[in-house]
Amino acid sequence: DVAGMVAQRAFDELSAAQTAVDRVDEALAGEYEAGRTLRLLLKLGFINERPEFGVDRRWSETGDNYVLKLFRDYVFHQADGNGRPVMDLGHVMTAVNKLDAADEEKIVLASRDGKNIIIVSFADVARCLENAYGELCDGSVPAPDMGHVGGGGPRGF
Repeated sequence: DVAGMVAQRAFDELSAAQTAVDRVDEALAGEYEAGRTLRLLLKLGFINERPEFGVDRRWSETGDNYVLKLFRDYVFHQADGNGRPVMDLGHVMTAVNKLDAADEEKIVLASRDGKNIIIVSFADVARCLENAYGELCDGSVPAPDMGHVGGGGPRGF
């Protein structure tokens, strides 16, 4: 009887420990995904419509940069039939996750005036993001060390 009680107690403890490990694993997975999303959003923020390139229309009106500008509008500037903003967090997260995965799904990107329409995949947008971010990093200067954790240059994203 004593051996049976000890064995049952040991199995209960083992089960509780496994449940705790599962919870920690889920939390870490959530943090990892949030970090990936943040990195993508930071890259988009660094690239889109740089004020120092305001006189250089090439920066935001052609090539990879133009695709990223239209993608930004696709993700964050949705509007209903009456022109009112649509604040759909599900759409944003789905688009960013598909960008992160370089999904082959095609999407339609349109300029704000509707005169330019292009069809691209999330994989195409991901390639544009990496190209434009690399170009920006190549021409950037190192940030001053402000004593913060993380350090390193922008390529660390």
